Amino acid sequence: VTAMQSAAMSRYEGKVADRNAELTTQQARDAQDRTRLEAARLYRKAGQTGGQQRAAMAANGLDLGFGSALQVQQDTAMITAEDAGQIYKSGAEEVRGFDINAGNYRAKAQGARQAASAAIVKGVFDVGSSVLGGAKQYDKYKRR
Repeated sequence: VTAMQSAAMSRYEGKVADRNAELTTQQARDAQDRTRLEAARLYRKAGQTGGQQRAAMAANGLDLGFGSALQVQQDTAMITAEDAGQIYKSGAEEVRGFDINAGNYRAKAQGARQAASAAIVKGVFDVGSSVLGGAKQYDKYKRR
């Protein structure tokens, strides 16, 4: 009975760990989606900023393809690329953390399933040991 209870508890722990792994995997997907959305927002904002810069410079009669006007546009693009890179790097680190946690939960689930099997095997050996011990005691009793 104890072996069966122990095995049932281990199987339950395995199911909980499996569910936690699923939830953590979903969190990783959500983090990827948030990263893409944040980067898209950055690019939209940068596009608006670039458009405003070009409009202002053109209104002042500057040649947009030369000199300071061109440098301002290039700097804006460079800063946008750096910011986007940081967004993707942070997102990747967050996803990596979730992936590690999901892997840990999967390993815990596997360990719990193995513990359930081990509890059953131990129970069988304990029963066998009890039967042999009883038989040995009966034999001693019978010889007296």
